[in-house]
Amino acid sequence: MEYSQFCQRQYPGMKVTADIMQASNENRMIASFVGYAQAAGFAVAFFGPAIFGALSMPQPEWATYMQENKGLAIGGFFMGNIITGNLVQTGAFEIYLGPELLHSKIGTGVLPDVNWLFKEIASR
Repeated sequence: MEYSQFCQRQYPGMKVTADIMQASNENRMIASFVGYAQAAGFAVAFFGPAIFGALSMPQPEWATYMQENKGLAIGGFFMGNIITGNLVQTGAFEIYLGPELLHSKIGTGVLPDVNWLFKEIASR
């Protein structure tokens, strides 16, 4: 937001737009799988006996372990949130002037300096 405000102050007629860059299909699919695993793990940790009883199945040892150690299940849930967030975050901050790419955070790994950005815009 600061970059757009700086640009609009320096160049009042400039139109600044923002767009969301989606993560790859593979990363989004893995993030969905992690979310489903989180939900299943949470359900087993807190409702395991009822779930396995309704399915007329003996409760596996791992499910008993999760029920006895609910803190680990909750920690795993938070870890899943971190993994999911990292999978869907692109870190994109791309600056275009018309069709021309001026700066790419994905390519450089850093945000541009505002003074550099003004010089680049002024030179075009």
